[in-house]
Amino acid sequence: MKCTLWNLITILLLINPASLLAQESTPSLLEPVQIRNDIDTLVSTMKKTHPTYKSWYESNNIDYLIDSIRQSITKPISELEFFRIMQPFVAIDGHTSLLYYGPLYDDEDSPLIPFRVVIYDNNLYVKKNYSGNALLDKGAVIEKINGIPSKEIINNLYRYISGEKETYKARRLEEQFHVLMALVYGSFSSFTVTVNNSTLNLHGVGWGDFQEPSKPNFELRFYDDNIAYIYKKMFMPPWGFLDFIDSAYAVIAERKIDYVIIDNLSGPGLTDLADTLISYFAKNPYRLMEQKMTRVSALSTDLIKDKKDQGNYENGYFIQDYPLHHPARKNFFSGNTYILNGPRSYSTGTCFPAAAKCYQNAIIVGEESGQPLLSNGDQNQFVLPETKITCITSLAVIYMPCNNGDTVNGVIPDYIYTPTLQDRLGEDNYTLDYTLKLIRENQ
Repeated sequence: MKCTLWNLITILLLINPASLLAQESTPSLLEPVQIRNDIDTLVSTMKKTHPTYKSWYESNNIDYLIDSIRQSITKPISELEFFRIMQPFVAIDGHTSLLYYGPLYDDEDSPLIPFRVVIYDNNLYVKKNYSGNALLDKGAVIEKINGIPSKEIINNLYRYISGEKETYKARRLEEQFHVLMALVYGSFSSFTVTVNNSTLNLHGVGWGDFQEPSKPNFELRFYDDNIAYIYKKMFMPPWGFLDFIDSAYAVIAERKIDYVIIDNLSGPGLTDLADTLISYFAKNPYRLMEQKMTRVSALSTDLIKDKKDQGNYENGYFIQDYPLHHPARKNFFSGNTYILNGPRSYSTGTCFPAAAKCYQNAIIVGEESGQPLLSNGDQNQFVLPETKITCITSLAVIYMPCNNGDTVNGVIPDYIYTPTLQDRLGEDNYTLDYTLKLIRENQ
């Protein structure tokens, strides 16, 4: 979970890979022997480096499926086809994935499905329409795309998204739907879309149509004279984050604020920064992780070498136990802290509310976090020799606070808010609105 800058850049590329893709009319192809070599390298390296891949592979009888794939490859294929075949066998957690930065095929100027989507109860709805067709309005039900039922598309694309929980994958798929449609189903200049029992012929759009203004990295707002709201896009960059948090809590102390709301609805990054943030409001000792078990391999050597005095080796893992601590802060906040939580709260964004809730240092509001409390983290990467595709892989098993051996559930909020379809289609921060209402009613 504690990321290097490279690892965070990798996360960002996974979130928004569109700018890395181009179109070409003719793909370069690799011979079957080259593809089989890369499959073997991928599987063997993952088994040796990923902390739980081997057990997942064996318990799900993946060997049988991989053998069938190897035998079925009798003709040259492209790097993109390799990605389509192998990504579902790699994306077993949110820190593990193949990264495809190559071209799309065919060579289309406007290769993208012309709308953004919301997934609700496994149905696909239009959130934003870029097509110019008025029938494709917000909230319209997308029943089929190019003759394929939407539910089938959703379930297929889930296989390509790195993560453990379907709630997390659904939010990731909403963000990347236009990209994954092109990667998995192909590049088209037009689409046949069935919407509310009507069939529409829509022209594709380009990458620029999906560009939206970016949010600031940080923001401090105030409500009702006694409520402060802290927004951070992620736990990064280090110096900007630290300067912002320190100045924010100085202002909060000066204005004698009673309640602080921290927006954690997204946010990978550095656990050290999350640790610092908690120290400004923690009334009780805490830790971001209980234990970390790093798989000993060539990819984890650098990660382990500087920490040899902080753990011990056991059965092929380097094990670190983390003590409780309680740093002192000049502008310590003694009021009530509320943390907004949801399916996109992943990685450090799950460690943070887990530590806050487990040691009773904050009130968690919203939806369950996107990562299980016992799952994988830390990262490194390797490059496949033939396709030159990069694979990023988890290196360690992370035991978050109060995990109780749970590999399924994330952080469950103290106050649960289940968004409606209208909430999801809208642009308002419904979790913030609910929290403000909660505070005002309980004052």
